Amino acid sequence: MKLRQRSAFAVQHMMAAASFSRMCGEIEIANKGQPLGNFFDAQIGAVSATVMLATASLESNVNEYLCEPEQVFSNLSGESPHTLVRLLEQKSILEKYQAVLSFRGVPEYPPGEPPYQDVDALIKLRNALVHFKPEWHDEQELHRKIEGRLKGRFDINPAIGENGVFFPQQCMSYGCSMWAVNTSLAFMENFSERSNLPYRFEKFASRINPEIE
Repeated sequence: MKLRQRSAFAVQHMMAAASFSRMCGEIEIANKGQPLGNFFDAQIGAVSATVMLATASLESNVNEYLCEPEQVFSNLSGESPHTLVRLLEQKSILEKYQAVLSFRGVPEYPPGEPPYQDVDALIKLRNALVHFKPEWHDEQELHRKIEGRLKGRFDINPAIGENGVFFPQQCMSYGCSMWAVNTSLAFMENFSERSNLPYRFEKFASRINPEIE
């Protein structure tokens, strides 16, 4: 008998994201009250990694569902589940989640409301970091849009305070990293309940906690 194995990375990405978030917190706490220094570079790296990995977990999670089309789309017959998966391959992360709900006969998320709105803001932040476009701090356009989506959702970096711009300075904070992890996890748990599909993160609770214990 031939044994088959398939790796899944949604949980792995989230554990890494949580680890980087805790790292960011440790840096922020260790340098509390200190003037801005080289530690901020380390925080930028930790926050960026957290945001990218939390978003990667979101995408991996829905792709892992789609790897089992007969189970996810059990109301479809023949080759239809596989055809649907192929059609969804090039869709965005949230479009895939919405499609799974729709084809399971469950109402889709209203785009302007939580938790869809929260995850959309996170993905926009990831995209802004990956496809970063420099702007003068006193002539922001794209960066101001990111600020509009994110400001007030988490605590800013205390070393920057009110002296810098929100993106890409104030938002490089422990608060942002915790928000990224918690937003992703909350959405995936809500999706699991809404779609009646398995939530795979529960038994890893201690390892996906972004807060310093």
